[in-house]
Amino acid sequence: MALRHFRFGGALARWAPSLAAVLLLASQAPAASAQNLLTNPDFDTSLSGWLVFGSATWDGTLNDAGAAGSGSAKGVFDSPSVNGLEAVVGQCVPLVIGLTYRLGGDIYISPGQTATGGAFYGLVPFPSADCSGAPPPGAAVDTPLVTVAGIWTNSSSTFTNSFAQSGQLGAYLAPSTGGLLQANYDNTVVATAAPGCNADAHTLCLLGSRFAVTAVFKPDGGSPSAAQAVPIGNSGYFWFFDAGNVEVMAKVIDGCALGGHFWFFAAGLTNVQVAITVIDTSTGAVHPYANPADTAFQPIQDTAAFSCP
Repeated sequence: MALRHFRFGGALARWAPSLAAVLLLASQAPAASAQNLLTNPDFDTSLSGWLVFGSATWDGTLNDAGAAGSGSAKGVFDSPSVNGLEAVVGQCVPLVIGLTYRLGGDIYISPGQTATGGAFYGLVPFPSADCSGAPPPGAAVDTPLVTVAGIWTNSSSTFTNSFAQSGQLGAYLAPSTGGLLQANYDNTVVATAAPGCNADAHTLCLLGSRFAVTAVFKPDGGSPSAAQAVPIGNSGYFWFFDAGNVEVMAKVIDGCALGGHFWFFAAGLTNVQVAITVIDTSTGAVHPYANPADTAFQPIQDTAAFSCP
């Protein structure tokens, strides 16, 4: 479909023999760096730094972390017919040939839509600087289409840059029928993919993939094992022995406007020995949390887990 209103321009080799060793290894992890190339990626107070298309506005009533004083970018499609994608906001960033990047962010589809479709992010690479000239056909990188309403959902992709000097990230509405379709966008990112968070069967990537959360459990008489991670919107959970049995739930909250920290919350339905490791991939800061063996999991409500930039 043609765009409207838009011009394209390692892991442990083997588990440590005890939970204490796992925590020690986590605390000694090397620092990571994954600088976000975008200006105003969280839409804290405005759409400053972004190109604004069509009916896009700043929405101070909706933020994926619920932080006071912050907001998101909002796009609205309201038409009886579909003529293509609807660009909401866009921003040009410099790229380095040979590097792998991750891009995307969080998306909220408002309930009660009358049009079918969804929302996503996309990046158009340009062979020239400043996103000037014509991009090569077929080179755009899209994130997964978000269609679920009523919950913030992360939509991210990675790509290896083979030729581009710059790239334009855009937030898009993708209606497939006429009607009303509204979406909000927050925690956007274009950053080098490594050593940032890469979601897999054992890793939750939260808050725009800035934070990597893993868990290791040790049953009585058994060896430490990696818990299985399952993302849910902007949070997630871990299971140990059975995919149908939730053991620990976790989330990271942007509390920067409420004291200058990111918060880490976790709750468990287990008395198994478990170590949770949270890494801020932007700074390399690591915070371990532990629940002793044969002890009911105590809720974690760390409102000073990581300092804000």
